[in-house]
Amino acid sequence: MNSKSENLELIFRKLKISDYYKFKKLFYLCFKKNISYKFYKWRYFGDKFSFCYGAFHSSKLIANVGMKSITLNNTINDKIFSRHSSMVLKKYRGRGVFSKLLEIVKKDLNKNIKIVLMWPNKNNFANFGISKKRTIKKKYFLYKAFSRKKNPKKTFDYNIKKLNKFKNFIQKKDSFLFKNFDYFKRRYLSYNHTEYLINKFDLKKSSSFFILKKNKNKFGTNLVVLDHFGSDQIETNHLSQLISEERKVIFWSKKKINRNNYSLINQINLNIGFIKKTNLRKKDLILINKKFMPGDTDSFITIK
Repeated sequence: MNSKSENLELIFRKLKISDYYKFKKLFYLCFKKNISYKFYKWRYFGDKFSFCYGAFHSSKLIANVGMKSITLNNTINDKIFSRHSSMVLKKYRGRGVFSKLLEIVKKDLNKNIKIVLMWPNKNNFANFGISKKRTIKKKYFLYKAFSRKKNPKKTFDYNIKKLNKFKNFIQKKDSFLFKNFDYFKRRYLSYNHTEYLINKFDLKKSSSFFILKKNKNKFGTNLVVLDHFGSDQIETNHLSQLISEERKVIFWSKKKINRNNYSLINQINLNIGFIKKTNLRKKDLILINKKFMPGDTDSFITIK
């Protein structure tokens, strides 16, 4: 689909794999980070539904929004989209380019799509023109936990390639997104699998599993808790044990935590937008007993 903006004579269209270098350049100019061809292909061309939509001035990519197809954890497993890689070249900001781009993308979405997930920040705040009444806003708190002394190890680490060994434990019912074995396999085995590991904890005949990311910096290595499966009853015990073993663990919480050994790193925002009119009561019920994890965003994926 091509469309022209009257004021700037822009071309709006879906990106192709061959647009990678234009995408890479825009991404770096907006975020000062490099993005690999492997990530670009995996994120937006790994299935038949996901895509990137861009605004071009002549042949130059000046704005982009990425739409990742995901599955809702409900009775009919609705397809929804999560918005990523939203960016506009600085000199074109404040001129309605991104609003026009989102308007076109919304019209181009499958008519059966009801929900768009958005993770807004200072560079990514547009809300698809969805009214406040049709938007749920949530906030999560990202913490780094420190342990004053290292306790004996009671958890066990496994290579992420051993995921198949624990296939029968992946039966999560409280996740907002539908997460079966295929989801975990696509998410953590098909891209940069060497960064991830499985951490297992057993207590009273129950087993809990975290998907962890090894986050290296000049001060050492932190472990980021990305996902969980297995027993919900011992998940909190698992996290406490992991912190006591590793000393430096990054995780997020729905509530603020006031502990001397917890340092608040950031606040992560989430907007759940309903594209079509929906019953307000149903809107409020959609998140009851459902949860998100850091692995549901791009925030902790290595993209360099």
